[in-house]
Amino acid sequence: MSSKQRDTIPILKIDSPALWAELGNKFEKQLVSNLAGTHRVLTPAPGEDTISEALTAAFLRGDRHDFEFAYHSVLRESKPLRQLFDLSPDVGIRWSIPDLIRVTRSSAQPVFQVIDIKATQVATLFHKAQVAFYALVLRGFMAELGAAGSVADEGEIWHLQTNKTQAEEGYLVESFRLRSYEHLVIDFFQNRVPPLLKQEVSSAKDTTFFHIYFKCEQCEYLAHCRKTIAPEIQAAKRDVSAVPGLSHESKRALERMGIKTVGELAKARGLKSGKRPLSWALRARAEQLVARADALVTEKVSRLPERFTYLMPPRVDVGFFISIDVDPVEGNLAELGLLRTQSTGDDYVIEVLPTGTRDEEAAALQKVLGKLLQGLSEIDSHNAAIPEQKIYAHIFLFEPSEATSLQEALARHLDNDAIRTGLLEMIRIFPPEDAIPEPEYRGIHHLPATALRSVLEQLYAIPTTVSYDLRQVTAALAKTDSPLVGPYVPNLQFQREFSSRLSIDVSRMLRTGNMSVAEIRDDVSRRLRATAGVARWLLAENAQAQQPFLRLNKQPFRFQNDFHPLEADDLDVLQAQELLESRAGLLSTLVELALPAEQRRERLRCFADLKLLKWGKESWKYWMLFQVPEESRQAEMSPGELSLILTDDDPNIRLNYQRWNEFAIELPAPRDNHSGATLFVVLMPNVFNGPAFQELLHKNHAWYIDKTYRDFNSPRVLDFLRFLAAKDSAT
Repeated sequence: MSSKQRDTIPILKIDSPALWAELGNKFEKQLVSNLAGTHRVLTPAPGEDTISEALTAAFLRGDRHDFEFAYHSVLRESKPLRQLFDLSPDVGIRWSIPDLIRVTRSSAQPVFQVIDIKATQVATLFHKAQVAFYALVLRGFMAELGAAGSVADEGEIWHLQTNKTQAEEGYLVESFRLRSYEHLVIDFFQNRVPPLLKQEVSSAKDTTFFHIYFKCEQCEYLAHCRKTIAPEIQAAKRDVSAVPGLSHESKRALERMGIKTVGELAKARGLKSGKRPLSWALRARAEQLVARADALVTEKVSRLPERFTYLMPPRVDVGFFISIDVDPVEGNLAELGLLRTQSTGDDYVIEVLPTGTRDEEAAALQKVLGKLLQGLSEIDSHNAAIPEQKIYAHIFLFEPSEATSLQEALARHLDNDAIRTGLLEMIRIFPPEDAIPEPEYRGIHHLPATALRSVLEQLYAIPTTVSYDLRQVTAALAKTDSPLVGPYVPNLQFQREFSSRLSIDVSRMLRTGNMSVAEIRDDVSRRLRATAGVARWLLAENAQAQQPFLRLNKQPFRFQNDFHPLEADDLDVLQAQELLESRAGLLSTLVELALPAEQRRERLRCFADLKLLKWGKESWKYWMLFQVPEESRQAEMSPGELSLILTDDDPNIRLNYQRWNEFAIELPAPRDNHSGATLFVVLMPNVFNGPAFQELLHKNHAWYIDKTYRDFNSPRVLDFLRFLAAKDSAT
């Protein structure tokens, strides 16, 4: 379908400047112009966008063998292509216009290769599928022409170099085999296209499958799809796409079950217990999605039951809140901000980057992260000098993607001495286990930063549409019985549908001088204050909760003193890396264990709701026999597996790794007379006779077996590294 034909469909379309398209066209023209300076390129006539079909055919037949490349050639559909795709008579394929076709005539038969030019820094699966489609069209077109030669088995994508925006700065070539991507294209035409013919699209009705999520913001047809989730529509009647966190495939699965609206999903309490099988992803998130749908219908924030998190501490005296925005076109920082909050007042440092040059970005990183490091150093000194008045400090962002953006920005400047030195100094936020004697000060308890959106997604169902972005989240929390103070209310030019980070339009306006630094700084300060408000709201909710849900029992902030990155030798670095890897494994396990039993069971990491049938003693060990509910029989736990615990699902036990040894069990090999309906476990005498386990034994009616984390290798590796270090110092 041509763009003119598409425009005749009576649906709502937004005609706005396509910044990505403008950048892409500019990059493509620059690259082809440069290529034409060194190679023979067949290009369109002046005033034309493509070379003609006749000229394309001449190039493919070898009549224009003086050219190595053809730019914007025109390929029409062919009988071989229609047969391959198994197309019905009422389906046609419009002209295909690949960016470049390169011919290699070094062998007996010419070989033609499809090349696509993309103004992106990464070639995606979609880009590669597009090249595969062009290759299939080219192969069929050549067959119908009777042109000698073949299509290359590999395609290429020429794209921007990292952190570059101009073709003059060079480009990267990514080669890939076409075969697997061709299968995707063929499958689409053979299996997905026929059902599309039965769909109706009009201004009043759209029966096509669509799904609205955060990437839809750049689509010119968002206004059409968005009508199904508009605020004017009663919440229960909105399309199920409105529910945050719902994937394309999960929406398809729900539609197959007849669940198409938010209200229908909110009523689907027994979603997982229905007769129709669910995908693993939908089963694992069913309870959460139903709760989010209910939040939209009732317009109320609710705490998800039995949810805890190891991602945030319950006490913060000094909060450091970071904001990061990136210009997606240039791939560099647009702003970097820091807010320090404490009882004596707030302190901001916000760096807006109007040019985005490498030096400007480096200066912003040094200033903002230098301020963060200075603040942490002051707290460290205070806690060392006045132990009875220790300060609890923590770093916050709102979006997890902001941490990724910061990491990428730092990676761009590792050749900068000042940034590299500051980054190494920041490593001291993570103290090795033996650096500080207090047990509570070790390992995971010193996690320095939290992405607040992740905490909210774990713990709460919030009436937001499509995503948990800062604007929608803070507006909803401000309407609770204990309202958040100071929600994020952006000015009109900063308001986005599903995100609160700077849009591509705003970042480009900044770079072209159409948006002032002061306007950006004002928006960043609003977001930082609102992010701090979210943290305060969570801390207050946790303090009032009957069962506290913020479980990161972090101690007052201190830098570790044993490991000095700027003076470290190779053995010191290896020790630090080994400890960090071990602590990361422990934290990952605790995050899993913080989930409710039902969700842990769906992830196949928990035997849930076991019923004790009997217990006894054999030789010197104790045993217990349990009845296993059918829904728990798929748990992936094998005989002989270590690090398993048996509890009553008390979070104070399963989330306290220092108590896991009190509830440790073993799974022996299955006995002949025990089917999957029962489970036999073995306990050591010191566990079974321990006071904690005996208390469970006499009061408990439901039992749970979970995988925990036990690192057998790190202690041995660390002992060996210490041995080497001692030997090295002795010599």
